[in-house]
Amino acid sequence: MNISLVAERYAAALFELATEKNKVNEIYADSKLISQTCENSRDLRLFLQSPIINSGKKKAILQDIFGKEVDAITLAYMLIMVRKNRESLIPEIAHQIIQLYQDYKNILTVHFKSPVLPDPEVRKSVLELMKNYTKSDIDLKEEIDESLIGGFVLSWQDKQYDASIRREIEEMRNSIAKVNLYKTGF
Repeated sequence: MNISLVAERYAAALFELATEKNKVNEIYADSKLISQTCENSRDLRLFLQSPIINSGKKKAILQDIFGKEVDAITLAYMLIMVRKNRESLIPEIAHQIIQLYQDYKNILTVHFKSPVLPDPEVRKSVLELMKNYTKSDIDLKEEIDESLIGGFVLSWQDKQYDASIRREIEEMRNSIAKVNLYKTGF
């Protein structure tokens, strides 16, 4: 079975429990913390994936790391994952819960790439434009990509709007390549 599909199912179960217990915001905050911690710590990811470390030690270490930081439901769920030998899925489950929360709250993540960080006016206009276009609340993630030369690229879900100078140059290069300078028949 696909690992993402398994993580989706576990995340859906935890999110449903959080909805029933009115702990959606707490579980979301916990998932962000777990996701960021796992993303920033290679050792933690390797620890969770290690088949050599026994489950008792993994439970103790997870309780030490997250015990005072996360809700009791989240901690219990992580310990269940360890007991079922699914602890390597914890970072992916946290990521899936973040996605479920954003769907639940109608929040759309939009990636804004440009050669420099946008000034507040540009940021505000992009947020307003995307909010009107998608009818969702926008979580704008800004990224610097100097290869764009100028302009910007907006990406969300499976869509992309490319208003970069790099794309304009590529289009001009492709259109020039299509021009045939030779006449046939000579």
